[in-house]
Amino acid sequence: MKFDYQWIQELSGIDTPAQEAASLLNAKACETEDLGDGLFDCDILPNRPDLLSHVGLARELAALSGKQFNGPDSDALASGQGSVSVHIEDGSACTRYSGLIVRGVRVGPSPEWLRNRLERVGVGSVNNVVDVVNYLMLEIGQPMHAFDLARLSGGIVVRRAKRGERLVALDDARTEYELDEDTLVIADDSGPVAIAGIKGGVTTAVSEDTRDVFLEAAVFDSSIVRAGSTKLGLRTDASVRFSYGVSTGLPLIALMRAAAMLTELAGGTADAQAVDAYPKPWHPVKLTVSTAYTGSLLGADIKVNDMVAILSRLGFSVHASDHTLEVSVPQWRLDIERQEDLVEEIGRVHGYNEIEAVPPVVHAYDERSWVRDDEDVPWDEYGHIRERQNFMRLLASDGFSEVYNYAFYSDELVDKLGLDHLHELALPQSSHYRWLRTSLVPRLLLVVRDNLRFEKNVRLMETGHVFDHLGGLESTRLALATVGPGTGEDRFYELKGAVDHLAAELGITDLWFDDAEPFFADAAVLALTARGRCANIKDKNGKMLGFIGQVAPNAAASLRIKHAGAVVELDLRALVRHAQAEREYEPLPKYPAVERDISMFVSDEVRVRQILEAIHAADEAGLVRDVDVMDIFVPTGDEKLAPEYSRHEYGKSIAVRIVFRSDERTLTDEEVTVVEDTIKRALQDRVDARVR
Repeated sequence: MKFDYQWIQELSGIDTPAQEAASLLNAKACETEDLGDGLFDCDILPNRPDLLSHVGLARELAALSGKQFNGPDSDALASGQGSVSVHIEDGSACTRYSGLIVRGVRVGPSPEWLRNRLERVGVGSVNNVVDVVNYLMLEIGQPMHAFDLARLSGGIVVRRAKRGERLVALDDARTEYELDEDTLVIADDSGPVAIAGIKGGVTTAVSEDTRDVFLEAAVFDSSIVRAGSTKLGLRTDASVRFSYGVSTGLPLIALMRAAAMLTELAGGTADAQAVDAYPKPWHPVKLTVSTAYTGSLLGADIKVNDMVAILSRLGFSVHASDHTLEVSVPQWRLDIERQEDLVEEIGRVHGYNEIEAVPPVVHAYDERSWVRDDEDVPWDEYGHIRERQNFMRLLASDGFSEVYNYAFYSDELVDKLGLDHLHELALPQSSHYRWLRTSLVPRLLLVVRDNLRFEKNVRLMETGHVFDHLGGLESTRLALATVGPGTGEDRFYELKGAVDHLAAELGITDLWFDDAEPFFADAAVLALTARGRCANIKDKNGKMLGFIGQVAPNAAASLRIKHAGAVVELDLRALVRHAQAEREYEPLPKYPAVERDISMFVSDEVRVRQILEAIHAADEAGLVRDVDVMDIFVPTGDEKLAPEYSRHEYGKSIAVRIVFRSDERTLTDEEVTVVEDTIKRALQDRVDARVR
């Protein structure tokens, strides 16, 4: 868009050479090309509609040059009923419509200075009335339109066009446009007389015979004007400005200036009051800016007085206190909505090139450990990355392939699996990315399903962040999934073997599997596993590490997974801590070990861990070095476990192998037998076992 730098200088009072002014605008406001002969070509961004006028650029250049802007007279015309009635049907489509009648004008050529000023920036001269309207649009940024009052039939109505209505526009070709309900029009009793914010119509155009004119200065919704301009293929200077946004404070100022200019150039007399339809008056926007936050965000120590001076030169009203600035946003700054917008204004006027480059501070530990965990301990981020890579290499050797998923659930996935208590994004990109995931398992199963088209057996692994549904805290998980031919039990123990292998490599001893309860309070995800085929995974201290489970048939059916499968989800941070824990080493044994096997009947409720605890508790001499479960037999159908000489029926039979050894001597059979008998009695007393 072209601007006349001489005009800008007249408005701003600056005497900076054109080339320097262009460089200043380039660095701190908008892309500007110096075309020579005092002309600038500026590329104004959509968030700065206030720069689409010579007053706007003059104000900006004055502020960037360190000077206070004193622009043209901004007095507003008095408003009242007016001789022409105005009715706005949709207050959101037209936020203000002002009009003024100027009577007794003499339409003719414009003076040379006005024609030259318009033509320098690419606007052709039409006549003195139209040229005044165009001049004020270029000067203050308010598009206007002049109607021949005698050709208006009745009052003005701002409304949507009716299907089938047509209008011949005031373009060079006098094009006739067919309108529809999406187009906003200015209408009188006879029908549309202008396309709102885009182009006027021929029927009410100002001509040499015009004596009285009705001047329109309005503010239309930017999205409606932009859509209408695109649909009709009609782009005008007015439509560009309305598409960016026009301040509701301009219409009466523009009418006041227009009345004065038409009185001087066309001999007219303006009515004392303008008609002003203003459904929702503007309320000042007031923001509080923290000076400390400003310095932190910019990375620069800018003095409070300098902040106040910068904002004041830009037209803001500022009241400074000890640590904050109370700022009133001027009506023409439509882009200022929050504290950060003001910080940006301070930064760009101060000059980003004036901010000293400082190398970033890199902490040895992540100070944001609370984001992933509620434990107040240092967190070695680099160690975490290193150990994670080790885990993935180890699991890759077991046949698992790594995948990456988005950290969101889709509406469809949530509905299919019955997931609940989720955090919804405020502005999701689509329904596929609406919900923050609380587990890696659901999306991992989707990837498994997709890969089953190419492979019979699929083994996948993933690490990633999940978000606790209670407080939304972020944590890191490791998930495994396997699906393929065979039974769900096969898949379950296949994954259990992978977990045992990983635990052994990490030095996690006495890993045990407990009855499944909500893992990390995520009951909905745990419900995806089959009843009786899921367990929580804990370390020897009882700390939860994760869960393992066979995929439930209903979940598999919902996701169209035809084969049996199993899943594991582990707390990656807990695994890393185990991997980084101090290892203890002991010398190789000097004396031989003695092994004894014990077989027993126990009830269904007895867990292996209870048996192991009973054995270790009975070993007061400290001779038991290891206990391995050799066999578990659970009868099926009508089978019953009823030992001889006993009327009591048991649920299962368990056999264990106990390894005895002393670090001081070779054990005798008698010593081992004494400890073995003590263990058998403890099993009978503690778990009601029937030793065979």
